[in-house]
Amino acid sequence: MIFYFSATGNSQYAAERIAAAVGSRLISIGVALRDGKFDYDISDDAYLGFVLPTFADTLPGPAARFIEKLELKGLGGQYVFGVFTCGASTGEEGAALGYALSQRQIDYNGSFDVVMPDNFILWSNLPSEERINARLDAADRSIDAAIKVILARENGKIPSRGVSRPFMPMDSISTAAGTAKFHATDKCISCGLCEKLCPMSCIKIEEIKPEWEGECSLCLACLHRCPMEAIEYGDQTLGKKRYRNPRCELQLINNY
Repeated sequence: MIFYFSATGNSQYAAERIAAAVGSRLISIGVALRDGKFDYDISDDAYLGFVLPTFADTLPGPAARFIEKLELKGLGGQYVFGVFTCGASTGEEGAALGYALSQRQIDYNGSFDVVMPDNFILWSNLPSEERINARLDAADRSIDAAIKVILARENGKIPSRGVSRPFMPMDSISTAAGTAKFHATDKCISCGLCEKLCPMSCIKIEEIKPEWEGECSLCLACLHRCPMEAIEYGDQTLGKKRYRNPRCELQLINNY
């Protein structure tokens, strides 16, 4: 079984390719969090994978929360791996995943890095379409290389500092009392997609437009995947292009 967390499709794409190659089932962590589904039977699974983006050099907060609550039946003998998508570097994410898994008594066979288009547009702009496609082509080669190692059940990259070092994910951002910089413009058509997408369940449709209230992981799923490009983050995203991985169809449900 492969668990993945994906806001814009990069990690979903990598997870789909790996799952097809190794014959594994796929579970979206974001959907599972919203559904409150944490128990899984992996008795018949040869692989246990976690395909995750890199948030501030470590695990996304939603993925760390999911792993803390994860209950696995039939654990034992699976090849356990992580695949991290990133804009440049995965930082300490391997150590963070190794530590999180060790807390659940899950052995870890290492990780693989896949550089994808950086879409954290709060502090940058998307590259050109030509550069995006070139990076996705290079990512395919990295995924192919990871698949080869996974199928051979050889170790991936093991954190040099070991799996006992607790390098925890960045804190979620509180949006209590209406302090969120996120807002919907007049282009909003009240489709409700942002509410369905939010892994932290902090978006509610109030008086037609969405409101952000609670804890936000800054995954930017709502912003990038709004069909009208109606969601902005303060003035930091004004006029910037949005991103969705063009090589996969983004999922909203799990087949448990």
